[in-house]
Amino acid sequence: MLTARTLAEVQVYVSVTTVADDNLPATEPAPIVPGPNVVEGQDAWTITTTAGEITVPYVSEDAARKIGARFGLGVSELVDAAQWALVAAIYARRALTADMAYTGGPDQDRTTVELNWEFAAEAVGEALKFLPEGAEVVPAEAIWSEMGKRAVAQSPELVYRSKLIDDLEHYRGTLDDFRALYGPAV
Repeated sequence: MLTARTLAEVQVYVSVTTVADDNLPATEPAPIVPGPNVVEGQDAWTITTTAGEITVPYVSEDAARKIGARFGLGVSELVDAAQWALVAAIYARRALTADMAYTGGPDQDRTTVELNWEFAAEAVGEALKFLPEGAEVVPAEAIWSEMGKRAVAQSPELVYRSKLIDDLEHYRGTLDDFRALYGPAV
């Protein structure tokens, strides 16, 4: 059985393994409610998804929430480095589209803009976790999915430290600029 670090990582994993489009939701995971697809065990939830059964240890989810690591502590065992870089780009495209449409009007919700920029930055952070200290490129063994291998074959720079750092700074900076322009969220 597969094990995820957090509920948010389950969302990303299911999206990258079962969806052919870039419709990843930039939403906080819904609260877990026991039911036909969710079983509460002694130490973990077991979630039945279209990608198979996935466990999420309570302690892992709790630790990640306490320190603000949306996708989890440590390196992902479900989503590889290239997939994280692709996920970041998808969130960034969605953030840019929402950002360009946002005018600050009282009838507009800025949550979509902010969450997508946050998710984009955090997904890049997940890809960076695969880089050994001092390495300029993610090692081949950190890219195990067919999706990740195809992406790197098409765009080798996808998993270079310099590109990942540039993307991270861009996503965080754009989010900071958005917040500076429109003030703190209400």
